[in-house]
Amino acid sequence: MKKYLILLAGLFLTTAAIAADATTNGHMMDDGQMMAGKDHHGSALWGEPGDPKKVDRTVTIEATEIAFNVKDLTFRKGETVRFVFVNKGEQPHEFMIADDAEQLEHRKMMQEMAGMNMGHNEANTVSAEPGETKELVWTFTHTGTFDFACNYPGHAEVGMEGKIVVK
Repeated sequence: MKKYLILLAGLFLTTAAIAADATTNGHMMDDGQMMAGKDHHGSALWGEPGDPKKVDRTVTIEATEIAFNVKDLTFRKGETVRFVFVNKGEQPHEFMIADDAEQLEHRKMMQEMAGMNMGHNEANTVSAEPGETKELVWTFTHTGTFDFACNYPGHAEVGMEGKIVVK
C-alpha cells in the first residue's frame, strides 16, 4: 500500500510540474489563448522556415560589439522575411528568433557549452564568425510579440536582443 501511495504522489507531482511549466513558459497569443511555445499543429509560435523563392521583404541585421543595429521589428502575419545577418564584430555572434522561454533555454545551453564549438542546427538561428554574412528566411505564422537575440554567453544580457511584433 505504501508503495502505491508513493507512486501516486510522484504521479501527482509530475503532473503538477508539467502544468506549471506550461503556464510559466507559455506564450500569450493576441486572442488571449495561452500556448506553450507551439501551436495546435506543433509549429513554433514565432514561425517557421520560409521559402527563399517567396520572400516578401529583406531586412539586414548588423551585429557589432555588443549590439544589433535594430531593436524593434514589425511584420505581418504570413509575411516571409529574408534576414541578412552581417557580423561586423570581432567575435562570433548569432541571430535567433524565438519566444522568451526558448531564448532563455537556448541561452542556458550556450552558457553550459561555453568554450566549445557553437555551431547551430536550429532552423530559427544563424551564427556568423567575424566578417561573415549569413541568411535566414523566416515566415511569421502567428501574431504576437517575439524576440531576437544573440545568445552567446553574456551578449543578450548586455543588450544584444530586440523585439519582433507580428500583426
